[in-house]
Amino acid sequence: MSAPSGARAWERIAGGFVLVVLALACATFWIGIPVASLWALGELTDSGPTHFVAAVVGIPCAMAAFALALFWLNGLYLRITGVLARLAEDEREADWRRRVRGPLEPMLLLSLAIALVALFVWFFVFAENPSRQVI
Repeated sequence: MSAPSGARAWERIAGGFVLVVLALACATFWIGIPVASLWALGELTDSGPTHFVAAVVGIPCAMAAFALALFWLNGLYLRITGVLARLAEDEREADWRRRVRGPLEPMLLLSLAIALVALFVWFFVFAENPSRQVI
């Protein structure tokens, strides 16, 4: 039983939109959360050691909390595109369970690679007064 072409077009548009949001969220995970956390901690603390300790504890906690949103977006994409429904039907027929992966894992790895390249370019090309210990 196939879905009408209008429903399939809506699924593609909605799926594409969720993919764009997921890509932006992955970039936010690696770049936005650390930068925003460091900026906020800089505004809240005057002490260097306090800023460092709060960042070491706070940034991973913020990233773990944001990961829940990433998992939810990944599941939403799988539901919108019908992957979960097709998988459930296949599991009923085959009588075994299969692990479902969405686009989240490759997008996280790609956005991590982009974030690392951006960090190195910024540090070695654009940063003023880079540490002489590193160069």
